[in-house]
Amino acid sequence: MLIALEIENFKGIATRQRIDFAPLTLLFGANSAGKSTILQALLYFHELVERGSADVDRTELGGEILELGGFARFVHRHDTTRAIVLRAEFTTPGGLERFGRGDLGSFFPNLDDDVASAWLELTIRFRMTPNFRGPIVERATIGVNGETEPLVWLEVGATLRDSEPLEVRINRKHPLFSCEVQELTDVWESISFRREAALEDFGEGTQSHDGGLPPIFALARGRMSALPAPTEPLRVIPAGDDSPDTIRTAEEVRTFLELVVLGTTAQLASLLRDALYIGPLRAIPTRGFLYERSGRLTSWADGLAAWELLLADRLTLVERTNAWLRKFGAGCQVVVQYLFDRDAAAEALSENHVNYMVRRLLLDTNAGSFVLPSEVGAGISQLIPVIVAAIEGRGGLTLIEQPEIHIHPALQVGLADLFIEAITRDHSRGLFLIETHSEHLILRLLRRIRETTESELAKGAPPFSEDKLSVIYVESPPGGVRVRQLRVDAQGEFVDRWPKGFFAERMQELL
Repeated sequence: MLIALEIENFKGIATRQRIDFAPLTLLFGANSAGKSTILQALLYFHELVERGSADVDRTELGGEILELGGFARFVHRHDTTRAIVLRAEFTTPGGLERFGRGDLGSFFPNLDDDVASAWLELTIRFRMTPNFRGPIVERATIGVNGETEPLVWLEVGATLRDSEPLEVRINRKHPLFSCEVQELTDVWESISFRREAALEDFGEGTQSHDGGLPPIFALARGRMSALPAPTEPLRVIPAGDDSPDTIRTAEEVRTFLELVVLGTTAQLASLLRDALYIGPLRAIPTRGFLYERSGRLTSWADGLAAWELLLADRLTLVERTNAWLRKFGAGCQVVVQYLFDRDAAAEALSENHVNYMVRRLLLDTNAGSFVLPSEVGAGISQLIPVIVAAIEGRGGLTLIEQPEIHIHPALQVGLADLFIEAITRDHSRGLFLIETHSEHLILRLLRRIRETTESELAKGAPPFSEDKLSVIYVESPPGGVRVRQLRVDAQGEFVDRWPKGFFAERMQELL
């Protein structure tokens, strides 16, 4: 699960801002304050880790809904001399082993157990050399277990030639290295390239055990990025001869780097790859879309993937969606209708199949006939993708912009219970990051915290605690976007004062 995200020089954010996540994280703030920037930074992070590309126009998760426009558009103030810095902190519940190399024997016998969390920081800068011109992940820094000191630095070379390797430094002063491990890493230095470098380029805590700079290892670069692809084995290029001892030492360094670098970033990549992003305006499915079709590509960003899942579902998802529509009092239900299709029948006959039926989705509004989503209020088409995403969530990351759009206040409070159930279902380790303006949503969450603390929950109401909620307030003063976390106590009250008052507009209208 994501623990935190730090952002610097990305879109409206100039100085580094930190967002601490909880299973349910809400982003509040005025229009154009920078709330969506936080979600977009995560989508960009996914591209950097998965594909290595730093000059991104459209992201895989954002699809056609989100257009970043390239590095020159999303670097702060369009100033290409600035470096974008993104840092993600995350838990690492999975194994670090990637390619069956085995472990490092007695030196790191329990590395999988010893590394419970990690952080990855990427520095993206526009570079111009005779061989390359454009933005690139110039440096990748990795730490583990909440330690502020990095464990590994990876950096592209000066010329960016295709054959130029990455420069890798390992911090042997890190707490992960015991005294016994120094015996191993002393040997590692025998294959390192000893180059002069300024200590300030790598920060404090980077000296080796003898007080000098950490050894520099050469790592073959598989793509134009300081961060290796999480799915590709590493290759250490040793200095010196090709004796058996040198080859064995290079294998040890490679195994360590694959465990620490690829083992951790692969888990972050998996978390981001499986993320669901739902944009601020969900598409209303057309009449033709609501018929069963095989091989159709759909997107969560515009909400159509939710309708596709409902269409493909034989029973369970439709029933669960309808159960929530009843809880919301939405006044409609999803109906799966079976139809005879001549083309399907002809195809089935040619392949000796007996099923000539296709399905389509409609809505039952209790008015005596079924209708299309386009024939009811826009709010239902905006609500259903949010419900399906919450039900179908894979225990990972779900990003939703304005889930309350076009929805009546009575339904907005129901969103809170939907999200609570989603993050607590089956001990889920999922995270919902919600960009919202809804006063009704936060008021219901605060109420559930208070009722849980005081054991006053009504029958069927989901319990909720303050440790599962993070309320982030985003504002945009002249110096750039500022982010602050507003703490909530066990009584459902804000510990930190809400900027300008808690939804002061309502109080002003009541005067």
